[in-house]
Amino acid sequence: MLKHWKLAMLATTISLAGCGSIIDDPDQAVKERQKMAVVLSDVGLGDQSFSDAAMSGMALLREKEDWFIDYRELGETKTYKVAFDTLAKEKPTVVVGLGFMGQAELEEVAKRYPLQQFALIDAVSELPNVLSVTFKEDEGSYLAGAAAALQSENETIGFVGGMKSPLIEKFEKGYTAGAKAINPDIKVLVDYAEDFAAPEKGRTIANDQMNQQADVLFAAAGLTGSGVLEAAQAKGNKAIGVDSDQTAIAPDAVMTSMLKQVDLAITTIGDTVKEKGLQSGQIVLGVKEGAIQLAPIRNVTFSEKDLKQLEQLEQDVLEGKVDVQ
Repeated sequence: MLKHWKLAMLATTISLAGCGSIIDDPDQAVKERQKMAVVLSDVGLGDQSFSDAAMSGMALLREKEDWFIDYRELGETKTYKVAFDTLAKEKPTVVVGLGFMGQAELEEVAKRYPLQQFALIDAVSELPNVLSVTFKEDEGSYLAGAAAALQSENETIGFVGGMKSPLIEKFEKGYTAGAKAINPDIKVLVDYAEDFAAPEKGRTIANDQMNQQADVLFAAAGLTGSGVLEAAQAKGNKAIGVDSDQTAIAPDAVMTSMLKQVDLAITTIGDTVKEKGLQSGQIVLGVKEGAIQLAPIRNVTFSEKDLKQLEQLEQDVLEGKVDVQ
């Protein structure tokens, strides 16, 4: 299968990059290894966003030499339930659900395997064997909104969400608050595609917003967001990526990206479970923890005054002076 080829290539690359092998160190051959198994978000690998960032985190764990990694995509299992159940039967150290959309199925399976450690990224579970990791997306979106307002000449910017939900609304609220911190009179257009895997919908919404004079667009919409970035580039406008640095999608349009370090969430889960064993609770990651930040500013020229404003807003976030809930 393609999945196993990808993992084989990943493991081979990392092994070749290392300094030794089990031939050099026989003890390594019998050393007990941890195993993380991840169910990716519905779009899966190649989203240039959430799932790809998770894979980077899995690669980092693999580099530590005491972790095996495995994952499932919905294109293979068809449902979250099948994916979680299949992985739980293999009794890995931890089974991770990536994204809020699979929470119900993860919890259903977790109840049947009470001694198996599960983890959930982007949602909070109350089950005793599920560790939850969430992000302060509003903090990074606040900074993205401020950058958008500084760049906008039309005093109108746009936000495109993948699906209207409490999680994506955090992006929207942060973006709007940050923009209005720079310009209280700025207009923020908001639309939801209700789909994380539809680039064409993203293009249609983006074009509609740009027809209403929005000249900077921010998409928190998975693969749908790639259509937003491409549409902005086609019209000569600017855009802001999400989760990963998405400059490659629209190199002339992306002025920054709101980085959500899902790779850090993956490694945090691994380190925490390895150290403490079976557990529950919630870990929250934000700007202070280095999990939320803006990618380098590109394709625009901010004045020294503008850059100082952004730096001050970031400092305000670090000091807890910003609340956009």
